[in-house]
Amino acid sequence: MIAKNLSIIGLGRLGASIALAVKESEFDVDLIGYDESRSQVRKAQALGIVDKVESNLRKIAENADILVLAVSYDALQRIMPVIGDMLQEHCLLLDFSELKGPALTLAEQYMVEDRGHYIGASPVYASPWLVDGRSDLTTASGDVFKRSVFCIMPSAKADPEAVETAVNFGYLLGAVPYFVDPMEYDSLQTGIQTVPGLLAVALFSAITKSSGWRDMLRFASVPFAMSTQPLAENVDLAHQAHTNKMATLHWLDQVIDALNGLRHQIYEGEEEILAAMVDGIAVERAKWLRERQKNDWVEGEVQDLPNPLGISRFLGVFGQQKKDEDED
Repeated sequence: MIAKNLSIIGLGRLGASIALAVKESEFDVDLIGYDESRSQVRKAQALGIVDKVESNLRKIAENADILVLAVSYDALQRIMPVIGDMLQEHCLLLDFSELKGPALTLAEQYMVEDRGHYIGASPVYASPWLVDGRSDLTTASGDVFKRSVFCIMPSAKADPEAVETAVNFGYLLGAVPYFVDPMEYDSLQTGIQTVPGLLAVALFSAITKSSGWRDMLRFASVPFAMSTQPLAENVDLAHQAHTNKMATLHWLDQVIDALNGLRHQIYEGEEEILAAMVDGIAVERAKWLRERQKNDWVEGEVQDLPNPLGISRFLGVFGQQKKDEDED
């Protein structure tokens, strides 16, 4: 049995970009899409992002050979109780929600034994797509993951063949697989996702408490818009912050210390010291973006994709093997 049905729940920029990456590959599969938002579904249809759409959540799960959950953790909490008992035995469920530890707990709670194989994963946007500040469906592209990282966070009980299929799915997107412990991933994400979101809340809150905030927002330009962009993302910041409470407090303390240092330098008139610090940090940021573009820190290189038959095999062989094992 070759994988014939790749279903995506969540048709935002992430889910749509995954669909486009699959379409641009030579993997011959039916792409089925679902989203809680009817307007989002209509946009996806109009743009030809998926082959078909499904309005029934249980049905799309029931028919999927590979099921991608490109949703927030908040949405995952609503979805897993509905689809957990509907998966085919061989189905590979790839969860791209932002909290991996709690998501794994949900999977263990709602997925029926011997029905589907859960793998937590996270495709990371490639360097050219990091700072465009866009998140709408219409900005989706099959290139957003190329030469980047595909984080894979399997549980200790994960089927090795399911993990291998997830690895190959990452290659299909043009990314390099990178294994991370689910709990470690959540802790690391606190510093680079949760805290930037909280800083956006603090910045916008501080500005709007000023007596002249309406005029300030009238003149606000790119720096302010980019700094508060996390507020436009569909993530539950409050839940993220409290899920990793100690990590959140640690990183907030680090940021507060850094801000106090900047305040001290400005108060004391240490312009040259501040300028040198800004220049140094700017150099480090530019270095980070160059490394992201080259993907230098990941051992291994993005593999050339196999021919069409090979692609079908590496995404479909898992289901066939599990079927054969059951028949023995």
